[in-house]
Amino acid sequence: MLGVRFSTTIESLKTRMRFPFPFRDLLPIEAVKQLSQLVSQPTLVSAIKEAAQKIGLKDQFQSGNIQQILQQAGRWMESVSEPWLRNAQTGLMPGINATGELFSSRWCSHRLCPEAIAQMNHLQSRYAETIKLDQQLHNLLIGLTRAQAVVVVPSTTVALYVLALANASSKVPMRWVLPRADCLRLPQAGAMSGGNIRAILDSANAHTTEIGTNQDCLPSDFVESLHEMGARLLIASPNALPAESRFEHRSRGLSAAKQAVASVTEILMDGAIHDLTGLGLTSKVIADSWDEGIDLIVVPGDALLGGPECGIILGKQSSMESILKVADTLGLQASSLTKAALLRTLQASESIEQWRQLPIGASLSTSLENLQNRAERLVTQLASNPTFERVSMARKSCRIGAGVWSSQRLDSSILQIFPKSVSPSAMADQFSAGELPIWTNVQSDHIELVLRSIEPDEDRLIAQQLCPDD
Repeated sequence: MLGVRFSTTIESLKTRMRFPFPFRDLLPIEAVKQLSQLVSQPTLVSAIKEAAQKIGLKDQFQSGNIQQILQQAGRWMESVSEPWLRNAQTGLMPGINATGELFSSRWCSHRLCPEAIAQMNHLQSRYAETIKLDQQLHNLLIGLTRAQAVVVVPSTTVALYVLALANASSKVPMRWVLPRADCLRLPQAGAMSGGNIRAILDSANAHTTEIGTNQDCLPSDFVESLHEMGARLLIASPNALPAESRFEHRSRGLSAAKQAVASVTEILMDGAIHDLTGLGLTSKVIADSWDEGIDLIVVPGDALLGGPECGIILGKQSSMESILKVADTLGLQASSLTKAALLRTLQASESIEQWRQLPIGASLSTSLENLQNRAERLVTQLASNPTFERVSMARKSCRIGAGVWSSQRLDSSILQIFPKSVSPSAMADQFSAGELPIWTNVQSDHIELVLRSIEPDEDRLIAQQLCPDD
């Protein structure tokens, strides 16, 4: 019986796995299928026993052992085939993110407010005076961040590249001092991994000195490297260190830079306009950074700001002149559409109350009580699906992103769906390949939908897709 079920599972996997050539041929699907058909046959059991005796194994092999081996082989094949299952689907199909990840390179873009989307659509077919747009964005960013000057470029990676080029083109180029703990990959929407900070600096022919290790950077490392003339400290927040070590690491660097009168550039991956510590998030208020001796700040527009993907470079007027010149000369400023979306996002989030109404703000600040009520309603609605063994709800601490965001976690109510006749990975594939794709998390015996990343209006769409017609 198990052999038949395993064979059926293999056939189901073959049907659902739309492998690009030649990956179908690289997996031993036929071999495992043929082996599964021999389960419980005396000839196979006898052959394995004889082989075990010849090599000196004392444990007796029974048909049940063979079945366990084949079961494990099936689970292994599902796990190795899952990436190809995901990649083989048709791209650019908007759907529901039920994974809990709000900042992940897997998504094409992050949640924009309706005002920003409407403005971008409007400008696609209308004449607009970009000079006035730039001035509005410039004034608003300066007012919200207390910076003296601002440049907006397409991404955080481009922002660092522009900084390095501007420094290299100066009369007396400064040497970048980069703690290894801060040498991370800058995430990019729609890309599996962004550019490594050191690689970006090297591409601009920057003179870079790495200090410390991936786990630590001593005060003496900072002092020795910054004491030489012409040094610029580059730090990233958050970095690769554990959360409890990041504050001390940053304080050491800023203290050493102050003593050496060295300039400091910080990439604020968790930079925010408002204080969000009350939400349980480790974020940094951008306007407060200038009091700590920071000269230049790079902020991703698509992170906690909730805007479009872009890199916002903020700094003092004297430091920004060469940066603006490089961005203009090479055409590296963000497009007018991106700037318009960023402007509308900032206008719609000037106060913390307004920010909570934005899609990203609502996801991060929604109460657990609200999420639990929604989960209870969905459990009741989905219980009628005959293909589910059962549907339950639970509370979990879920990460809100990948990469530098992997350490940021928030509690959420989740739906647990236990399939009746297919594997969890196969069910997840069905959900993501439907008319309305739903991306979920796959566990050993069930799939999970994280309510925090699902908008309230999407609950009815999930119920309509997963519940049979009454």
